[in-house]
Amino acid sequence: MILEFEDERGLLDGEARALMQRCADAAQAAEGVTLPLAVFVEIVGDEEIRAINREQRGKDAATDVLSFPTVNYSAGKTAGCSAAALRREYDPELGACALGDIIISMDHVRAQAREYGHSVQRESGYLLTHGLFHLMGYDHMTQEDKPVMRAMEERALASIGLSREEEIQ
Repeated sequence: MILEFEDERGLLDGEARALMQRCADAAQAAEGVTLPLAVFVEIVGDEEIRAINREQRGKDAATDVLSFPTVNYSAGKTAGCSAAALRREYDPELGACALGDIIISMDHVRAQAREYGHSVQRESGYLLTHGLFHLMGYDHMTQEDKPVMRAMEERALASIGLSREEEIQ
């Protein structure tokens, strides 16, 4: 998966970027998509994500991650069974199907890493993975959807040794 990063303030180090790339590749593999995929990832602080959340979603609050999909999946379908929908988002300049945009607040990443007792890299990898599954058609707003999305996140993260129980060394 191609990850295009925008990090104007240099909030994300090379180690975190490399881990995020591994998470992206694991998420794509877990979903079973073989088409080339691309995602734009913007790294911001709480102030910026709050402004985006207010403008785009009408919620005047900072959050950890926002996802803005470009693919329009059929009801109940995800990327793994939607090759035609993915192909409609093919970008010849990228040489890949554009899934959408993910915005991550590093302020939230740091705070949540402290709260949950794990590294900033693990939290940034988890939030990217969470956002990617949103871009691939998953959600967690209903009692039926939430365990399905969480299982996919855990499947992807566990495949690279980044499950909740273990942390990458």
